[in-house]
Amino acid sequence: MSMPTASHEPAPLTVGGTTVAVGARTRLQIDLIELADGATVKLPVVVINGARRGPRLYLGAAIHGDEVNGVAILSEALAELDPETLAGSIICVPVQHPLAFYADHRIPLSQFMKSPLDQAPIDAWTCFPGDPRGNLAQIVAAALFDLIRRCSCAIDIHTPTRGGRYVPIAILPSMSLGAPAEQAAWLAEQAATGYVMRTNIGMYVSPGILCVEATKSGVPAFTFEIGEGGHLERAMIDEGARCVRNALIGLGMILGERRLPATAHVMREFLGIRARRGGLLHTLLPLGSQVRRGDTLAHIVDIFGDTVETVLAPEPGVFVRATTLSTVSTGERVATLGLI
Repeated sequence: MSMPTASHEPAPLTVGGTTVAVGARTRLQIDLIELADGATVKLPVVVINGARRGPRLYLGAAIHGDEVNGVAILSEALAELDPETLAGSIICVPVQHPLAFYADHRIPLSQFMKSPLDQAPIDAWTCFPGDPRGNLAQIVAAALFDLIRRCSCAIDIHTPTRGGRYVPIAILPSMSLGAPAEQAAWLAEQAATGYVMRTNIGMYVSPGILCVEATKSGVPAFTFEIGEGGHLERAMIDEGARCVRNALIGLGMILGERRLPATAHVMREFLGIRARRGGLLHTLLPLGSQVRRGDTLAHIVDIFGDTVETVLAPEPGVFVRATTLSTVSTGERVATLGLI
Protein backbone atom coordinates (compact mmCIF):
# COMPACT_ATOMS: atom_id res chain seq x y z
CA MET A 1 0.00 0.00 0.00
CA SER A 2 1.39 3.41 -1.00
CA MET A 3 0.87 6.57 0.96
CA PRO A 4 -2.48 8.41 0.59
CA THR A 5 -2.55 9.87 -2.91
CA ALA A 6 -4.10 13.27 -2.21
CA SER A 7 -1.26 15.76 -2.50
CA HIS A 8 -1.10 19.53 -2.74
CA GLU A 9 1.14 21.98 -4.53
CA PRO A 10 2.53 24.78 -2.34
CA ALA A 11 -0.06 27.56 -2.20
CA PRO A 12 -1.53 29.95 0.36
CA LEU A 13 -3.94 28.03 2.63
CA THR A 14 -7.06 29.73 3.99
CA VAL A 15 -8.53 28.31 7.22
CA GLY A 16 -11.28 29.99 9.20
CA GLY A 17 -10.94 33.19 7.20
CA THR A 18 -7.18 33.45 7.81
CA THR A 19 -4.78 32.92 4.90
CA VAL A 20 -1.47 31.26 5.78
CA ALA A 21 1.37 31.93 3.36
CA VAL A 22 3.56 29.21 1.89
CA GLY A 23 6.38 28.40 4.29
CA ALA A 24 4.56 29.86 7.31
CA ARG A 25 3.04 28.73 10.61
CA THR A 26 -0.02 30.45 12.11
CA ARG A 27 -2.11 30.01 15.24
CA LEU A 28 -5.71 31.05 14.81
CA GLN A 29 -9.11 30.85 16.49
CA ILE A 30 -12.33 29.88 14.72
CA ASP A 31 -15.66 30.99 16.20
CA LEU A 32 -17.56 27.91 17.35
CA ILE A 33 -20.58 28.75 19.55
CA GLU A 34 -21.97 31.62 21.65
CA LEU A 35 -22.68 31.14 25.35
CA ALA A 36 -25.60 32.62 27.28
CA ASP A 37 -23.56 35.66 28.40
CA GLY A 38 -22.51 36.46 24.84
CA ALA A 39 -19.00 35.02 25.16
CA THR A 40 -17.75 33.21 22.06
CA VAL A 41 -16.16 29.80 22.36
CA LYS A 42 -13.39 29.50 19.78
CA LEU A 43 -11.71 26.48 18.23
CA PRO A 44 -7.88 26.71 18.42
CA VAL A 45 -6.11 25.74 15.21
CA VAL A 46 -2.45 25.57 14.21
CA VAL A 47 -1.76 25.69 10.48
CA ILE A 48 1.69 24.82 9.15
CA ASN A 49 1.84 25.45 5.41
CA GLY A 50 4.90 23.81 3.89
CA ALA A 51 6.94 25.13 1.00
CA ARG A 52 7.08 21.79 -0.82
CA ARG A 53 4.45 19.61 -2.48
CA GLY A 54 2.94 16.96 -0.21
CA PRO A 55 -0.11 15.69 1.63
CA ARG A 56 -2.26 17.70 4.03
CA LEU A 57 -2.47 16.01 7.42
CA TYR A 58 -5.18 16.67 10.00
CA LEU A 59 -4.14 16.16 13.64
CA GLY A 60 -6.65 16.45 16.47
CA ALA A 61 -6.72 15.84 20.21
CA ALA A 62 -8.95 16.39 23.25
CA ILE A 63 -12.36 15.93 21.67
CA HIS A 64 -12.96 14.60 25.18
CA GLY A 65 -11.92 17.30 27.61
CA ASP A 66 -9.73 15.26 29.96
CA GLU A 67 -7.56 13.83 27.16
CA VAL A 68 -4.70 16.16 27.96
CA ASN A 69 -1.87 13.84 26.91
CA GLY A 70 -2.90 14.35 23.30
CA VAL A 71 -2.64 18.14 23.61
CA ALA A 72 0.94 17.84 24.85
CA ILE A 73 1.79 15.19 22.24
CA LEU A 74 0.81 17.50 19.40
CA SER A 75 2.61 20.56 20.76
CA GLU A 76 5.82 18.56 21.20
CA ALA A 77 5.61 16.69 17.90
CA LEU A 78 5.15 19.91 15.92
CA ALA A 79 7.39 22.24 17.92
CA GLU A 80 10.51 21.85 15.79
CA LEU A 81 8.86 21.62 12.37
CA ASP A 82 10.19 24.13 9.84
CA PRO A 83 7.50 25.22 7.35
CA GLU A 84 10.20 26.06 4.82
CA THR A 85 11.26 22.41 4.62
CA LEU A 86 7.87 20.78 5.26
CA ALA A 87 6.37 18.87 2.33
CA GLY A 88 2.65 19.48 2.38
CA SER A 89 0.70 21.10 5.19
CA ILE A 90 -0.76 20.38 8.61
CA ILE A 91 -4.08 21.46 10.10
CA CYS A 92 -3.84 20.76 13.82
CA VAL A 93 -6.64 21.21 16.37
CA PRO A 94 -4.99 20.54 19.76
CA VAL A 95 -8.29 20.94 21.65
CA GLN A 96 -11.18 19.68 19.53
CA HIS A 97 -13.86 20.42 22.15
CA PRO A 98 -12.98 23.58 24.13
CA LEU A 99 -16.04 23.45 26.44
CA ALA A 100 -15.21 19.90 27.53
CA PHE A 101 -11.58 20.96 27.99
CA TYR A 102 -12.66 23.86 30.23
CA ALA A 103 -14.57 21.34 32.35
CA ASP A 104 -11.58 18.96 32.45
CA HIS A 105 -14.11 16.23 31.77
CA ARG A 106 -14.99 13.89 28.93
CA ILE A 107 -18.08 15.96 28.15
CA PRO A 108 -19.03 19.67 28.58
CA LEU A 109 -20.65 19.31 31.98
CA SER A 110 -22.10 22.83 32.11
CA GLN A 111 -24.26 22.26 29.04
CA PHE A 112 -25.15 18.68 29.91
CA MET A 113 -26.28 19.53 33.46
CA LYS A 114 -28.32 22.45 32.16
CA SER A 115 -30.33 20.39 29.66
CA PRO A 116 -29.29 16.70 29.57
CA LEU A 117 -32.02 15.48 27.25
CA ASP A 118 -31.58 18.33 24.79
CA GLN A 119 -27.83 17.70 24.68
CA ALA A 120 -28.25 14.09 23.55
CA PRO A 121 -26.16 12.99 21.73
CA ILE A 122 -23.61 14.47 24.14
CA ASP A 123 -20.36 13.00 22.77
CA ALA A 124 -19.13 14.96 19.75
CA TRP A 125 -16.79 12.07 18.82
CA THR A 126 -19.82 9.93 17.93
CA CYS A 127 -21.68 12.63 15.94
CA PHE A 128 -19.71 12.92 12.71
CA PRO A 129 -20.13 14.34 10.14
CA GLY A 130 -22.11 16.61 12.46
CA ASP A 131 -24.77 19.21 11.86
CA PRO A 132 -24.09 22.97 12.01
CA ARG A 133 -27.74 23.50 13.03
CA GLY A 134 -27.80 20.70 15.59
CA ASN A 135 -26.99 20.62 19.29
CA LEU A 136 -23.57 21.40 20.77
CA ALA A 137 -21.96 18.02 20.02
CA GLN A 138 -23.22 18.07 16.44
CA ILE A 139 -22.02 21.67 15.89
CA VAL A 140 -18.54 20.77 17.17
CA ALA A 141 -18.41 17.70 14.94
CA ALA A 142 -19.50 19.71 11.90
CA ALA A 143 -16.83 22.36 12.48
CA LEU A 144 -14.13 19.73 12.81
CA PHE A 145 -15.37 17.77 9.79
CA ASP A 146 -15.14 20.90 7.63
CA LEU A 147 -11.41 20.93 8.42
CA ILE A 148 -10.90 17.17 8.14
CA ARG A 149 -12.47 16.80 4.71
CA ARG A 150 -9.97 19.32 3.30
CA CYS A 151 -7.10 17.00 4.24
CA SER A 152 -5.40 13.96 2.72
CA CYS A 153 -5.44 11.90 5.93
CA ALA A 154 -6.05 12.30 9.66
CA ILE A 155 -4.97 11.09 13.10
CA ASP A 156 -7.36 11.52 16.04
CA ILE A 157 -5.58 11.27 19.43
CA HIS A 158 -7.37 10.02 22.57
CA THR A 159 -6.88 8.62 26.04
CA PRO A 160 -9.43 6.76 28.13
CA THR A 161 -11.19 8.91 30.66
CA ARG A 162 -9.82 8.97 34.22
CA GLY A 163 -9.49 5.51 35.68
CA GLY A 164 -8.15 3.75 32.58
CA ARG A 165 -4.84 3.58 30.75
CA TYR A 166 -4.17 2.34 27.21
CA VAL A 167 -1.00 1.13 25.59
CA PRO A 168 -0.15 3.25 22.51
CA ILE A 169 -2.66 1.69 20.13
CA ALA A 170 -3.81 2.57 16.63
CA ILE A 171 -7.47 1.59 16.16
CA LEU A 172 -8.40 1.31 12.51
CA PRO A 173 -11.72 1.89 10.77
CA SER A 174 -13.34 -1.24 9.41
CA MET A 175 -11.56 -2.65 6.37
CA SER A 176 -15.03 -3.00 4.84
CA LEU A 177 -14.66 0.70 3.91
CA GLY A 178 -12.29 -0.30 1.13
CA ALA A 179 -9.21 1.48 -0.19
CA PRO A 180 -9.36 4.48 2.21
CA ALA A 181 -9.42 2.07 5.17
CA GLU A 182 -6.39 0.23 3.80
CA GLN A 183 -4.66 3.60 3.48
CA ALA A 184 -5.55 4.30 7.10
CA ALA A 185 -3.90 0.99 8.01
CA TRP A 186 -0.83 2.06 6.04
CA LEU A 187 -0.72 5.36 7.94
CA ALA A 188 -0.96 3.52 11.28
CA GLU A 189 1.90 1.27 10.16
CA GLN A 190 3.99 4.37 9.49
CA ALA A 191 3.21 5.73 12.95
CA ALA A 192 4.51 2.45 14.42
CA THR A 193 2.54 2.61 17.65
CA GLY A 194 3.44 -0.98 18.56
CA TYR A 195 -0.19 -2.05 18.97
CA VAL A 196 -2.80 -2.06 16.19
CA MET A 197 -6.48 -3.00 16.44
CA ARG A 198 -7.88 -4.17 13.10
CA THR A 199 -11.51 -5.10 13.73
CA ASN A 200 -14.96 -4.95 12.18
CA ILE A 201 -16.94 -4.90 15.43
CA GLY A 202 -17.35 -2.62 18.42
CA MET A 203 -17.62 1.04 19.30
CA TYR A 204 -14.52 2.22 17.46
CA VAL A 205 -15.82 1.18 14.03
CA SER A 206 -19.40 2.37 14.55
CA PRO A 207 -21.11 4.93 12.28
CA GLY A 208 -20.61 8.48 13.55
CA ILE A 209 -17.10 7.95 14.95
CA LEU A 210 -14.63 10.57 13.69
CA CYS A 211 -12.16 8.22 11.97
CA VAL A 212 -14.96 6.11 10.49
CA GLU A 213 -16.77 9.03 8.89
CA ALA A 214 -13.51 10.65 7.74
CA THR A 215 -12.48 7.40 6.05
CA LYS A 216 -15.92 7.02 4.47
CA SER A 217 -15.49 10.50 2.99
CA GLY A 218 -12.14 9.55 1.45
CA VAL A 219 -9.84 10.91 4.17
CA PRO A 220 -8.00 7.88 5.62
CA ALA A 221 -7.97 8.20 9.41
CA PHE A 222 -7.35 6.19 12.55
CA THR A 223 -7.97 6.61 16.27
CA PHE A 224 -4.82 6.73 18.42
CA GLU A 225 -5.35 5.86 22.09
CA ILE A 226 -2.49 6.38 24.54
CA GLY A 227 -2.08 6.75 28.29
CA GLU A 228 -4.70 7.91 30.82
CA GLY A 229 -7.13 10.82 30.92
CA GLY A 230 -6.70 13.66 33.36
CA HIS A 231 -2.93 13.20 33.68
CA LEU A 232 0.12 14.50 31.84
CA GLU A 233 2.36 11.43 31.58
CA ARG A 234 5.89 12.17 30.42
CA ALA A 235 6.54 8.71 29.01
CA MET A 236 3.24 8.69 27.08
CA ILE A 237 3.81 12.20 25.72
CA ASP A 238 7.24 11.20 24.43
CA GLU A 239 5.86 7.99 22.95
CA GLY A 240 2.95 9.76 21.28
CA ALA A 241 5.20 12.45 19.82
CA ARG A 242 7.44 9.69 18.44
CA CYS A 243 4.44 8.15 16.68
CA VAL A 244 3.26 11.45 15.18
CA ARG A 245 6.77 12.21 13.89
CA ASN A 246 6.97 8.68 12.48
CA ALA A 247 3.76 9.34 10.55
CA LEU A 248 5.18 12.59 9.17
CA ILE A 249 8.32 10.78 8.05
CA GLY A 250 6.31 7.95 6.49
CA LEU A 251 4.19 10.46 4.59
CA GLY A 252 7.34 12.09 3.25
CA MET A 253 6.50 15.38 4.96
CA ILE A 254 9.73 15.58 6.96
CA LEU A 255 13.11 13.88 6.69
CA GLY A 256 14.40 11.36 9.17
CA GLU A 257 14.28 7.71 10.15
CA ARG A 258 11.26 6.32 11.90
CA ARG A 259 11.84 5.09 15.46
CA LEU A 260 10.23 1.69 15.87
CA PRO A 261 8.77 0.18 19.06
CA ALA A 262 10.22 -2.84 20.83
CA THR A 263 7.12 -4.96 20.15
CA ALA A 264 4.41 -5.06 17.50
CA HIS A 265 0.98 -6.67 17.88
CA VAL A 266 -1.93 -6.67 15.43
CA MET A 267 -5.21 -7.63 17.10
CA ARG A 268 -8.68 -8.52 15.87
CA GLU A 269 -11.07 -7.63 18.71
CA PHE A 270 -11.33 -5.94 22.11
CA LEU A 271 -12.48 -8.05 25.05
CA GLY A 272 -13.52 -6.07 28.13
CA ILE A 273 -13.44 -8.00 31.42
CA ARG A 274 -15.75 -6.84 34.21
CA ALA A 275 -15.84 -7.38 37.95
CA ARG A 276 -18.35 -9.81 39.38
CA ARG A 277 -17.57 -8.69 42.93
CA GLY A 278 -16.79 -5.35 44.53
CA GLY A 279 -13.68 -4.32 46.44
CA LEU A 280 -10.12 -3.11 46.04
CA LEU A 281 -8.58 -3.84 42.64
CA HIS A 282 -5.06 -5.30 42.60
CA THR A 283 -3.84 -5.54 38.99
CA LEU A 284 -0.97 -8.03 38.73
CA LEU A 285 0.41 -7.74 35.19
CA PRO A 286 2.17 -4.85 33.46
CA LEU A 287 0.18 -3.10 30.76
CA GLY A 288 1.15 -4.50 27.36
CA SER A 289 1.71 -8.05 28.62
CA GLN A 290 0.84 -10.93 26.33
CA VAL A 291 -1.38 -13.39 28.22
CA ARG A 292 -2.61 -16.95 27.82
CA ARG A 293 -6.05 -18.29 28.58
CA GLY A 294 -6.32 -18.72 32.35
CA ASP A 295 -3.54 -16.30 33.31
CA THR A 296 -4.33 -14.26 36.41
CA LEU A 297 -4.87 -10.58 35.58
CA ALA A 298 -6.01 -9.18 38.93
CA HIS A 299 -7.41 -9.89 42.37
CA ILE A 300 -10.39 -8.13 43.91
CA VAL A 301 -10.06 -7.92 47.68
CA ASP A 302 -12.89 -6.89 49.98
CA ILE A 303 -12.57 -4.22 52.67
CA PHE A 304 -11.69 -6.89 55.24
CA GLY A 305 -8.72 -8.13 53.21
CA ASP A 306 -10.26 -11.30 51.79
CA THR A 307 -9.84 -12.11 48.09
CA VAL A 308 -13.36 -12.29 46.69
CA GLU A 309 -12.52 -12.67 42.99
CA THR A 310 -9.53 -13.75 40.95
CA VAL A 311 -9.78 -12.26 37.46
CA LEU A 312 -8.53 -14.66 34.78
CA ALA A 313 -7.88 -14.11 31.10
CA PRO A 314 -10.75 -15.89 29.27
CA GLU A 315 -8.84 -15.84 25.97
CA PRO A 316 -5.23 -15.42 24.87
CA GLY A 317 -4.41 -11.83 23.97
CA VAL A 318 -2.59 -8.65 24.88
CA PHE A 319 -3.33 -6.59 27.99
CA VAL A 320 -4.06 -3.29 26.20
CA ARG A 321 -6.14 -1.31 28.71
CA ALA A 322 -5.81 -1.32 32.48
CA THR A 323 -8.24 0.04 35.04
CA THR A 324 -6.32 2.41 37.31
CA LEU A 325 -9.14 2.94 39.80
CA SER A 326 -8.35 1.63 43.26
CA THR A 327 -11.86 0.25 43.82
CA VAL A 328 -14.44 -1.44 41.61
CA SER A 329 -18.06 -2.49 41.94
CA THR A 330 -19.88 -5.32 40.23
CA GLY A 331 -20.02 -4.68 36.49
CA GLU A 332 -17.12 -2.23 36.30
CA ARG A 333 -14.35 -2.95 33.84
CA VAL A 334 -11.12 -4.26 35.35
CA ALA A 335 -9.11 -4.93 32.17
CA THR A 336 -9.33 -5.04 28.38
CA LEU A 337 -7.55 -7.57 26.20
CA GLY A 338 -6.79 -7.26 22.53
CA LEU A 339 -7.46 -10.69 21.03
CA ILE A 340 -4.89 -11.92 18.54
